[in-house]
Amino acid sequence: MNAVEVTAAAREMMSFTLLIVSPFLLAAVVASLGVGLLQASTRMNDLTLSFVPRFVAVLLMIYLGANWAGARMTAYIERAAVTAGTLRE
Repeated sequence: MNAVEVTAAAREMMSFTLLIVSPFLLAAVVASLGVGLLQASTRMNDLTLSFVPRFVAVLLMIYLGANWAGARMTAYIERAAVTAGTLRE
C-alpha cells in the first residue's frame, strides 16, 4: 500500500464517520436550539432544562437510527475487508 492509497482510505473513513455521526449531532443541535429559544423567551436558566431534552433527543435518534447506522457500518467493513483482501494478493 502506497501513500496515495493510505490517504484515500483515511479520507473515506473520515467522510464515512461524518456521515454516520451527523444525524445524532443534528438532533442535539435542534434540541439545543429549541431549548435555547424557550429559555430566552421565558428567562428561565436551568442547567437541567438544557441537558435533559438534548439527551432525550439523542437517545431517540439512536433508537431510530441504529438500524440505518449499523447497516452502513456493516457495508463499510465488508467493503474494506474485500479491498484489503485484494491488496494483499
